[in-house]
Order: sequence, then C-alpha cells, then structure tokens
Amino acid sequence: MQNISLLEVALLLGLVSESQLEVSNYQVDSRSIEPGGLFFALKGERSDGHLHLAEARRRGAIGAVVSKGYQGPDFGLVLLPVEDVLEGLQALAKENLNRQRPYIVAITGSVGKTTTKDFAATILSASFRVHKSPASHNTKLTLPLTILNRPGGEEVLVLEMGMSEPGDIRKLVEIAPPDMGVVTKIALAHAAFFPGGIEEISRGKREIFSHPHTTIAVFPYDLQDVPADKKKVSFSLDERASDYFLSAAEGRFYVDERGIRAYQFDLPFKQSHILHDFLAAVAIARQLKMSWDEINRQVASLQMPHMRFEQFAKNGVQFVNDAYNANPESMRAALSNFPEPKEGGKRIAVLASMLELGSFSVDAHREAGQLAQRHADHLLVFGEEAAPLCEAFEEGKKPSEHFIDRDALALRLKEIMRPGDVVLVKGSRGMQLEKLFDLLD
Repeated sequence: MQNISLLEVALLLGLVSESQLEVSNYQVDSRSIEPGGLFFALKGERSDGHLHLAEARRRGAIGAVVSKGYQGPDFGLVLLPVEDVLEGLQALAKENLNRQRPYIVAITGSVGKTTTKDFAATILSASFRVHKSPASHNTKLTLPLTILNRPGGEEVLVLEMGMSEPGDIRKLVEIAPPDMGVVTKIALAHAAFFPGGIEEISRGKREIFSHPHTTIAVFPYDLQDVPADKKKVSFSLDERASDYFLSAAEGRFYVDERGIRAYQFDLPFKQSHILHDFLAAVAIARQLKMSWDEINRQVASLQMPHMRFEQFAKNGVQFVNDAYNANPESMRAALSNFPEPKEGGKRIAVLASMLELGSFSVDAHREAGQLAQRHADHLLVFGEEAAPLCEAFEEGKKPSEHFIDRDALALRLKEIMRPGDVVLVKGSRGMQLEKLFDLLD
C-alpha cells in the first residue's frame, strides 16, 4: 500500500488527518525507515518505539502510529494515535489486501517452511508476477509488514506463517486469508508453549486451512484431520498413494502425479528434507496449472535460504551451515543427511541446544544424541540444555565434549578438524551458532 497519503491511512485507522504526504514504506524498526516512511511505535519487552520517534524522523519518516497515551513531542512527524499499535498495523495490512488482492499461497510447518516458500516463489515466477515473504518474516508483526511493503501488481503472494504460541496461525490467516494453505512437516518446535505435544502443534498448524476463503489444502500424506471442505492435495517421499510422490533412481528424481509417472528431474540437491520441500513446491505449482516443463526450467534457479544446510569448503574442510534453527525433526534431517567425508576424513557434529522444548527437552536431546552416534565420529555440544545430547552420544564410546563458552568451542574445533573432514553446525536460533564461523578465521 505504497504511495497513499497519510490522510487515507488515517481514515483506514478511523482517524482524521489533513496531511497529503505520501507513504512509501512501513516499518517497526526506526533503523529501517526510509524517506517517506510510516513508523509504528510498538512497545516491546526490550524497547519502546515511542523512544525512537526522533530517529525515525531523522531517517526520513513522515508519520508515526503511536499509542493514544503518548504525550511526548512529535519531532515533526504526523502522529496517528490508536488504542493498540500492533492491531493498527494488522488492520492496515488486512485493508491493503481488501483493496488489491492477489492469489495467496500461505505456508506453515515446523520444518521447511522457508525453503518451501522460496522454492515455490522461484518456480511460480516462471508463469506469474510473484512476491514472497522476505527471509523468515512469518509473525503477527512481520507478516503485515510484508503485505504493506509489497510493490503491488502481484498475481501471486507467497506468505510464510509461523507459530510460537496457540492461535498464532489463526490470527495470521485472519489478516491474510489464503486461497491455498500449505503445511510442510510437523515437529516439536516451541513445544514449551504446547503441553499437548505433537497433537497440539499439529492442531495449531492445521489452522492454516481454517478460513472459508481457502479452497486448496496441500499437506504431507500422513497429516491427519484436514478439513473435508477443501481440495486435498497430499505429497510424500514414502507413500506412493499420495497425490505427488517423489522417488530416486541412479541419481535422477521422478515425480508421480496421482499414481502416474509424470516427470523426471535432475536436481542440484539430494538431501531428503530438501527434496520434501521441493515436492511441496511442485504440488503448489501444479495446483496453479503450471506445466511440468515450466517447473523444470526453474530448477536451476532454486537456492537454499541462508543458514539452511549451506555447504562450503575452507582450508580443505567441508562445512555444513545449518545454524538458522533447530528442533527434533530438523536435527534428525540434518544428521541423516550428513555428507560423507573424503577418504580418511571424519564427520564432526557441532550441535547446540534446541530451545523452547519445555518438558520434552531432555528426551528430545537424548534422542538427538543417540541418532548422532550413527552419523558423527566426533561431537562438540554447545549450551546447557544440550547436556543430555552429549551424554547420550558418549554411550556410543565416541568422543564427545560439552561447552558453555563459544570461544572455547571454536578453539577446540580448530584443534580437531583436518582437511578432508566434514563439519555440521546446527542449533536453535537463540544459540546464534553461526557466530562460530567468525571465530574460526
């Protein structure tokens, strides 16, 4: 909703303004404001946006949505006072879609939603004008910004929807009702907020299908209780009975569509979890009537998101940077797809805590340690919560070391790795394990 006046924005928020200044961008971080921006002064746990109005103005903001109780200076900004700044942001995004609505594909899941979103957007761009959520902008805060800052004129909007607490997906769906809802994989992510475990998490994720506007449901074959009033489209790497089934033979990949061999792909990746996300993206494209040749032409352009199984070599060591996030399912996928080292090399797993697992934490870390026994030769563990992971790995009589200090971890890694080794680095977002790479220089 760019290039509309502050007067129009005010009307949409139920306010009155006489300003004809045009808004060019919408931000909640004053450091991201560009000239012509509208700043939303949110109150968070660590900061209050009202304290950053002056900075927003210095960076070119023309207005700010503020809380009604704000009594401070305007710093030359047009102030739009509302009861709740976040609700104002969400309402504005919802109205934006009412004014100019593209076809919306909404993707959620505990694992693979960002990769699926990026793959789907890349494939669809062969036939449509597409806009997608940047990075992992999938919250009640960042999804509205994605909607408001889109350039306009899109035929398809591919949105990622995340869930940290019960009801999150339903709220996002209210803001941006999808035409097609997609679920990737369900796992014990943010399980501290879901005491019912997988079943409760699955129920929350299935809210992506809850809006009456949603007519197509794309989901893994084993997902239960998909609403009967949707067109059901399943996909799987294991079940031939699924609508879309992917198999491999002699380095090539084949997709069956509803039981009939449909297409052969030469793919730049072979890891099972990435193939799963690719198949989901294929299912999405086929529902939008893309031909197999159109899909295939985009394969060469597919790229993994940052810090999702990124592979690179340095000083003869092969690194796998999977440090963006971790939960039991994604940890299982990373370990199960641990690349083989060169002859004489070893596999070193550097694994950090999986956070927000609540009562499931100890068992989940132990299971990860047991799985690591089968795939790693040496284990370095980072974080207090991950101690059971280290203990379980040691039961396999392989070397395992536990660290609380990141510098000490980096020093030990430098001591043990040799040319020909493969190093897998993975942990929850809060562990910021990617900082390890800066310490290895």
